[in-house]
Amino acid sequence: MKEDKDNTESQEAQVTGLSQKRNAVYKPLDLAMAKKGFDIGKRSILAEKSAPFRQSYLEELKRDLDEITEEIIKTESLKGILPMLTTKYAIERNILAHERNLMSEEQSLLSEKRSRLSQERTELSEIRSGLSRIRTQASQRSTFLSEKRSLMSQQRTFLAKARTELAFIRTGVALVALASGLMRYFGFNWWTVIDVSIAVIGSVMVISGIYYYLPTRKKEGSLIDVMRQKEDELMHRKPRIMVLDDDVSVCDSLKIYLGKAKWEVEAFTSPYVARHRLEAAQFDVVITDFLMEEMTGTEFLRHIRRLSPGTHVILISRMEMMDEFVKSVKGELFDHHPKPVNVKRLKESVHRALEERMVI
Repeated sequence: MKEDKDNTESQEAQVTGLSQKRNAVYKPLDLAMAKKGFDIGKRSILAEKSAPFRQSYLEELKRDLDEITEEIIKTESLKGILPMLTTKYAIERNILAHERNLMSEEQSLLSEKRSRLSQERTELSEIRSGLSRIRTQASQRSTFLSEKRSLMSQQRTFLAKARTELAFIRTGVALVALASGLMRYFGFNWWTVIDVSIAVIGSVMVISGIYYYLPTRKKEGSLIDVMRQKEDELMHRKPRIMVLDDDVSVCDSLKIYLGKAKWEVEAFTSPYVARHRLEAAQFDVVITDFLMEEMTGTEFLRHIRRLSPGTHVILISRMEMMDEFVKSVKGELFDHHPKPVNVKRLKESVHRALEERMVI
């Protein structure tokens, strides 16, 4: 009995020692891996560095399992086998738990890497979208300048043609004046036929010059109108303003007040809806709150900078929240206003932002 009791105690001590050894090796790692805010890169490095220790611990468990299995085979006493079987079961359970932990950690790291890669792809996609918009705007301006040069070239052609026709009219008027002067000075005789011929030629020149001159001037005027229309479409389009605040009353009041200035104003209470709208349309000024439930002002500002780098951002928020935010994003904001908002000052700020973007 005493011998069996000693065997049982030694087996339990062995299992306890293995558990303590396992905790000493893995407790810091488990804590680090369980911490969600721990950087994925550091976690990966930590997992790689701990891999040899994990493997050696697993091999040690397997050796202990082989040893206890051999002892069970050699033992003839049923009472001596039972504690050994308990120890064997505990070791096997430790091995399975260890392998499950390894697989779980690997899957966790892989899923987090995929999530991080997906987020990076999304950010790159937004940056490409913003750059694409800049290229589109530059292309529109380049196309407009090319069309303007073509229209100006046509205008010069029409002006040259109009000058030629005016010279033709002047020549005709001069011939008519010459013929009438000759007839007055020399009177009527056989050379009057020559004077009349000169007068007829001059009259024909005046009539034909006027006939071609008027359509030429009309075409020139239509070209100028087309050029002004294209310039108005590109350079003097209606400004677009976005208002983002989770307070519906703020959105409604700013939309009504800024809309009176004949600006196109869109108001949103959800940052995610506003972000999708930024992906679809170009805004000149974004007025946004800092503290929102779905997304912070810092995160939304990053989306604006990626999707629409040329858009001016104006912050509205409570004073105690604003100072910290303005310091963190210094240089990325056009202006900031504390709540409750002074709508007159806000309108002046929007006006300055639009003037800087040259859309008013």
